[in-house]
Amino acid sequence: MLVFAVALALALLLTPQAAQPRRISGVGSALPTAPPTVPATAPKPAPEPAALPDGVPVTEAGDGTWHVVPGSGHDFGSGEKLLTYTVEIEDGVDLPSFGHDVDAILADPRGWIGLGAVTFRRLGEAEAEAGAGPSVRISLTSPGTARRPDLCGFGIPFDSSCRLSHDHRIVVNLARWLRGAHSYDGDLAGYRAYAINHEMGHALGFGHVGCPAPGAAAPVMMQQTFGLSNTYLANLNRAEPGAATKVRPDGAVCRPNPWVTAPH
Repeated sequence: MLVFAVALALALLLTPQAAQPRRISGVGSALPTAPPTVPATAPKPAPEPAALPDGVPVTEAGDGTWHVVPGSGHDFGSGEKLLTYTVEIEDGVDLPSFGHDVDAILADPRGWIGLGAVTFRRLGEAEAEAGAGPSVRISLTSPGTARRPDLCGFGIPFDSSCRLSHDHRIVVNLARWLRGAHSYDGDLAGYRAYAINHEMGHALGFGHVGCPAPGAAAPVMMQQTFGLSNTYLANLNRAEPGAATKVRPDGAVCRPNPWVTAPH
């Protein structure tokens, strides 16, 4: 009996300790837990086709006046129609490569000279002042100045370039020149060629057109700065009286194309 009593006492003494949870470094053990739930990331919305892409900083507003960039050279093309031009940059904007880039675009046989009807001739300041003035002034312009009502305006609330018939000026929007358009998906050289060829097309008497067929190369006179969809452009142009009728909202979407004579 004595042995049994001793054994029972030892069992009672040890049982509470055995029931205690194991401890490691002073922290009670616990059951495994599920990993924390990571909230799903919402997909990034597609950019507005006509919006200015993100990119390098842009001078928002210059002085509102332009100076002729020195330079004149050989004729580009061999067409019977001669169109003279000056390259100008708004005072307060610094981009010395602009003149060279414009010349290279106009001299490319995929552009307007490829049709064989026109010759482009660049004039320097003295040449322009000595004659009747250039046929076209190609003027690099800050976005703030370009939005002036007497220039491109801002009826369609997106930065753009334009051609002004009253003073024979092509306003090339600096923001677009430096950042391009979503339709060109980062192809800045291609977009610049499109911008010059499109506005020069207006100087030659051509108006806007739409996408001719789904998947076709966009005509250079399509408003590719704003997008490649006929339906999108037709809706966007409702802000400009009469412009919406120029493009049918038929759902056709083209491929970007900066050139006049490129295969379609």
